[in-house]
Amino acid sequence: MKIKNFLATLLIFFIFTISNANATIPIANTYKQGIYKISESSKENYTAKLITPNNITSLIVIDPDGDIKFFKRFDTVNETINLGPMVKGDIVSIIGNGEIAANFISIS
Repeated sequence: MKIKNFLATLLIFFIFTISNANATIPIANTYKQGIYKISESSKENYTAKLITPNNITSLIVIDPDGDIKFFKRFDTVNETINLGPMVKGDIVSIIGNGEIAANFISIS
């Protein structure tokens, strides 16, 4: 009887685990100098902050039409800046020796 209860509980656990495996989980990413192209549109707001001290770094977001959407010169560590939503085709350019941490936050 105990084995049946254990197996039933284990089966229910696996069913819930597998059904939630495809859920989107926000992940923080760190980016160094380079050019990055956004491959998917998102309704989430992106934020960015400089995480390396004493390394002035600039971040530029260019929309698919070639217009500058956002520019920021980061010189303060951990200053969080809201970049807004990103769309497919946006280009993000990071210039400098610092590292930028980019996160996205869901709009409720």
